[in-house]
Amino acid sequence: MTRSDTVPTTNIDKLKDINLFVIRVFCLVFQHGNSIAVASILDVPPSKISRSLNALRQSFSDPLFIRRQHGFEPTPLSCRLYPILCRLLGESESVAAISHYQEMDQHQNLHIATPPQLAINLIQRVRRASESHDDPHSVHLRMFHDSSLDDLAANRTDAVISFTPAERDGVISKAIASPKKVYLVARENHPVWDNPVLEEIARYPQILYGNSCYPNSQSPMKFYCRRRGLPFKLDSIASDMGSVAHSLLESDALSLLEFASCANFFREFKGIQAIQLCSKQFDELVTYKTPKTVYLWLRHDSERRVTTPYWLQQTLEQHIRHSLGLTG
Repeated sequence: MTRSDTVPTTNIDKLKDINLFVIRVFCLVFQHGNSIAVASILDVPPSKISRSLNALRQSFSDPLFIRRQHGFEPTPLSCRLYPILCRLLGESESVAAISHYQEMDQHQNLHIATPPQLAINLIQRVRRASESHDDPHSVHLRMFHDSSLDDLAANRTDAVISFTPAERDGVISKAIASPKKVYLVARENHPVWDNPVLEEIARYPQILYGNSCYPNSQSPMKFYCRRRGLPFKLDSIASDMGSVAHSLLESDALSLLEFASCANFFREFKGIQAIQLCSKQFDELVTYKTPKTVYLWLRHDSERRVTTPYWLQQTLEQHIRHSLGLTG
């Protein structure tokens, strides 16, 4: 280690409490300068990112990152730590990869494709189910894309969650559930909270989340505004929840979501509030545009027997319903 790579020894004994996840958080925050984006990348609540950074701050007795208007700015110590921790993270992942390949004959892989809204907590849920059924698997998550059906048919993916049915020999589509609730998300001090009803919501710019149950061009709020003779104000179409959160915090824009899991995710952000609108308002929205059903795609054999383990089917179906807020 060169002289420029040395770090303070203050509280260095606390490094034994720093795990690889914390190091990964540090490296990603350094690269992106935004803790919200990092939370989205790692699919964890923002509070977990904050706890990880605080653990490192205590270990090094340094703030590490200074919050600026444009994002996080690294301190001089962070700039010295970054290459060291990146090397440490890289070497650790190499060791983990070697271990993974050694266990391949004993540890099967599951590949699941899903829209981002349904990715929240999916890996953890499948892993717990795998362990409870004494059927160990390594779970790999892929975002749904145009070739997801081809991947499933070619045995490159084990299951796919989609907003459309599949039409392919050897693949079965199971209609699982449709949204029955709608959630309003906006910054905490937004004026809409004084009267969160559809007519008031329509006054503000809307953030549409890509890959939703409602295609971007068919937002129910857009149809609501058209029927009421109101202008539909589009703020942006976001491709990830980190972008949605940033827009919510920095403007008067708001968003309507169909997934309880997404609403819960945004509740973890400091400065963002999410509530479920009453059933009357949901019913009024769906009179203008009915939400799509969420489907589960699975492979079947020549006798139409599904080849996916039954426990995985059950787990994915339960996950979909839970994400929509349809379970207790």
